[in-house]
This record gives sequence, structure tokens and C-alpha cells, in this order.
Amino acid sequence: MKQTSGRGVLWSLASAFLWSTTFVTVRPILAEGRVDPITLSLLRFVLGGGALLALGLATRRPALLRLSKRDFIDLLVLGFFGMLGMSALLFWGQRTTTAVNASMIMQTSPLLILLGGLFIGERVRLPQILGISASLLGCLLVVEVLTPRGLRLQSGHLAGDLLVFGGAVCWAIYSILGKPVVARLGGFKTTTWAMLFGAALLLLLRLFAPAPLIWPAGVSGWAPVLYLALLPTAVAFYAWYEAMSLLPLPLLNVMQYLTPAFTLFLAWLLLGERLAPVQWVGVGLILGGVMLTGLRRRAN
Repeated sequence: MKQTSGRGVLWSLASAFLWSTTFVTVRPILAEGRVDPITLSLLRFVLGGGALLALGLATRRPALLRLSKRDFIDLLVLGFFGMLGMSALLFWGQRTTTAVNASMIMQTSPLLILLGGLFIGERVRLPQILGISASLLGCLLVVEVLTPRGLRLQSGHLAGDLLVFGGAVCWAIYSILGKPVVARLGGFKTTTWAMLFGAALLLLLRLFAPAPLIWPAGVSGWAPVLYLALLPTAVAFYAWYEAMSLLPLPLLNVMQYLTPAFTLFLAWLLLGERLAPVQWVGVGLILGGVMLTGLRRRAN
């Protein structure tokens, strides 16, 4: 079984932190109608994948361009689930459901990854189950779905909730299927081509989708799009795949629970928003769950 790697933990921390900045970047431009969700997803992966492609052509051209038929199919599938499926379903769902519901539903993906990992030979130990459960509980406290008064769910959003859950399922499939591809092709190559194939699929969706096209305009429109494409996309996805090649799947997927915790810290630090005591408890459970999931198996 793969042991915990310090470098892998750093890569996964980087991806979790950068993904946490997506919320403060995307929410204003979508809420103010500066860009539509499909176009934003398309630009995110066109620019992010293009940046990685340019870097790869400058540093590792022969290896980057060498794709077998098997590679092509695998990367196309990853692009479909991880870019088109996850991004489009999540953004569509958020238009008709609440942010609280969406946050809770997306946090089911680590559990889905844990279960799906059993089908690719991942072994699950009791500390990992306890760690993921503790982190899930902490995440529910952080996003205030679980409160001292009980569950805080809002009804009347079934269609949006189902779309967001579809996005969580797509992310879980993407993570599970991507692990052997990363082992074969490496994190950089897998990330670059999965993004580019995902962008091509999103372009087809944009061309045939009945939703109106809203193109970003001016600095206020393009600056957040460029940031989203380069850091929370190109760098964060690359960091995720590097972590995937170095960490056991249960630890890797539970690290996703750090993203909402990082988001709360950023809101507290940059926006002056205060955390309720129960949210601090949630942050502690998330960190404890991550540490428990990363415990090494003792030698027999």
C-alpha cells in the first residue's frame, strides 16, 4: 500500500487552497451576469489547458505530444467527467439550488471516491473510514448544514440538488479513473490533455446549448477569468494530479475537505467575516480527520 508522502501532502494542500479561492472569484462575476456558467467553464479550461500546453511544449515536447489510442480515449473520458460533467452540472445546479445545499452535496464526493476506490484495488482501513467520517462531519459544521439546532436544509430545489449531485458523482469518477492514467502518463501530461479535451467538449456544449451566451468584457470581466484559469485551474489541477501519484486515494480525497475550511479562513482574513464557535469545531474535525486518514499502517 502506498505510504504517505510529504511532497504529496504539500501538493494536495496547494490544490485545496487554490480551489478555495474559486468561490470568491467566481461568485461575483456569475451573480452580476458578467459571464454565463458554460462560457466561464469553457474559458477556464481553454486558458488553463493552453497555459499548461505552452509550458509543456517548451520543456517536454516529445513526451507531451506522444499519445496512443488508449491514451486518447482515457483522456477524453477524463475530460468528459472532470471538466464538462463536474463543472457544467455544478454551475447549472447552483442556478436553482441554494449555496448551502450545493456545498453539502459536493462534499459527498470523497465518500463516493472511497467507495469507488474499492473497485480499483484500494484498501480501506478503519482509521481511514473514521477519518473521512470525521472530516465529513466537520465539513457539514463548517458550511453550517449541521447546526446545534439540527440539519439546515432547504426544500424546493430538487432539480438543482440533483444536478449538483451529478457534479459530485462526475468528480468522483474522474478521480478514480484518473489514478491509473496518472500512474502511466504522469500528472502534467494527464492534466494538460484532460483539460484540453474537456474544453473541446465544453465548446460543443456551448455551441448547442440553448442558454444565452454572455462573454466577459473589460478588466472587471477578464481579470477574474484569467485568475481562475491559471491558478485554481491549471496550477491546482496539476497539483491534484501530482498528489494523486504520491498519496493513497483515501488520504487524497479527504484532503478535499480542507477547501471549505480554507475558504472560511480567507473570508475571515480578507473580508472580516467571523467564524462561529461551531465552525471552529468543524475545522478541527476536518484537520483531525485528515491526520487520522494519513496514519501509516504499522509494520506487522
